[in-house]
Amino acid sequence: MAAGLGKRMKSKLIKILHPICGQPMVSYVIDALDELGIKKRVIVLGHQREQVAEFLSNRNVEIAIQERPLGTGDAVKSAERFFDRREDNGEQTFLSAIYDNVLVLSGDTPLISPDTIERLIKNHRSSGVKATILTVDLQNPTGYGRIVKDSAGYILRIVEERDATLEEKGIKIVNTGTYCFNAAALFSALKMVSSSNAQEEYYLTDVFEIINSQGGKIASVSADSSIEVMGINSRKELAVAESYMRRQILDDLMESGVTIVSPETVFIDRDVRIGQDTVIYPFTSILGQSVIGEDCVIGPYACIMDAFVRNGARVIFSSINNCSVEDKSQVCGGCGL
Repeated sequence: MAAGLGKRMKSKLIKILHPICGQPMVSYVIDALDELGIKKRVIVLGHQREQVAEFLSNRNVEIAIQERPLGTGDAVKSAERFFDRREDNGEQTFLSAIYDNVLVLSGDTPLISPDTIERLIKNHRSSGVKATILTVDLQNPTGYGRIVKDSAGYILRIVEERDATLEEKGIKIVNTGTYCFNAAALFSALKMVSSSNAQEEYYLTDVFEIINSQGGKIASVSADSSIEVMGINSRKELAVAESYMRRQILDDLMESGVTIVSPETVFIDRDVRIGQDTVIYPFTSILGQSVIGEDCVIGPYACIMDAFVRNGARVIFSSINNCSVEDKSQVCGGCGL
């Protein structure tokens, strides 16, 4: 789902297009689905949908429109027509068709891994339940919906903080907002969800009690870490996600044979490619679609944006934008090559 207003970002730019390591956060969710081979994707949009639609124009994503911000339940319901069996169709947030099932993800959870999504799907399909909720165990669950289970381990309901009893507030297993549903059970339950609440909105989480009341079972799968399922709702959370993702990028590069001296001072975007035995010195940024060859020396104090650096070249104390270092003996010390 991606129809939220994102007011806490205090930005003219819609939340899900805010970049993390050079890519809009929503692209990470789509990439995870790509990696899993999930072909049917529908994103639910509302606010500033033209901006998002333009970005997604080449990502094989269909768009459902939530005309008014009437809650998460209404957002998912607006994608129902994409699941019409006669059209052989699947969702923001995202809905993805997996046979008779619907995967619901949020466009503002960019750190969720394909492995976790795959575990959720496999567990849901093998257990034969009507819904499976991705949960996480938090030492401080304040502000999150608590997961209430029966003696057999099935989920009875999700209790929001404001409605929880003292005993329920002691529960540390919480809802992450990522789900896998039996499609028929989901859309049947959504028709019964009421907006009789303080916000006058249709909450997706209300479907779980409805499914339970109809005899359907609800299972859970636990995420490996809390940061993986963190939603980005503020600039501070955006910075946390950026730091986490950037460290992953650096770790992957070092594992592939790139030396990074003082990783805490180096910034490398997600789409950058760097060859084996290249050395990156401190206070260096390599951004955009840059490609760095093998056996290069980059930095210190280099800033490279959308540039190509051939094997064996050196780039020091430089700022390069949309340019190339072709000669492997060349030393770039400024903006002219």
